[in-house]
Amino acid sequence: MVFATMLALAIAQSAPLTPSGKWTVDYQPTMCVAARQFGPAGNATYLAFQPPVSMDTLAVKLFILAPNASGTGVERGRATITLQPSGQTEWVDYVSWIPKRGGPRGYEMEADAAFMAQLEQSTGLSVNAGKESVNFASGKMQRVLAAMATCNARLMRSWGVDTGAKAEAIGSPGDWFSYKDYPAAALRRSAQGRAVIIVTVDSDGKTKACRIAVTSGDPDLDRGTCDIAKRRGRYVRKNGGERFAVYSIRWMLD
Repeated sequence: MVFATMLALAIAQSAPLTPSGKWTVDYQPTMCVAARQFGPAGNATYLAFQPPVSMDTLAVKLFILAPNASGTGVERGRATITLQPSGQTEWVDYVSWIPKRGGPRGYEMEADAAFMAQLEQSTGLSVNAGKESVNFASGKMQRVLAAMATCNARLMRSWGVDTGAKAEAIGSPGDWFSYKDYPAAALRRSAQGRAVIIVTVDSDGKTKACRIAVTSGDPDLDRGTCDIAKRRGRYVRKNGGERFAVYSIRWMLD
């Protein structure tokens, strides 16, 4: 506890990056992303938030794109996110990779709903992930987070999902998928990607159908994702017509 407090204090005291652009909410056909550029334009660091394309979680993905990255390949570890001025700190898992050879390194982590509610009232946040330590003077974010939520609701409705008819999973859907399930044909080709699926559930809690809302870019990954969801998905029985579940599954090789 003392170590965590000292670490959070050290991060908070680092010089904050000030904005060099406005917050933007990108209404894409496959996702919603709120992003802002910080620091000098020629050497900028980007902070972005992506709400879940899922009806099963209110957690939000947090992304950092940092310049002058070192190393190669995928890195995983534990990160701290500290809010200012409260000093509230949360430990989260992160995954990091370089999207383009010679380019900046991306960091992805997940912040839960309670933490995001606190973020609305904060004026900055610090992140320490691996070798990266950065302090953002983000300003208050109520309006941008509200716009992000509106975008996400419209997105799911555009996929034909009734956001008021949520299918309640039995157990954790995250446990349905593991590296052992990596589709063999995709693994042989070293294919990677993120698939978003829509599962339709009947009143008995059984899966009626699964379809791809956002393709991973690989047909075997897409098909395998739906096959697993249909085979392992279990839902609470509830009278009153069809219900829906939306899941985002990222297939990634080390």
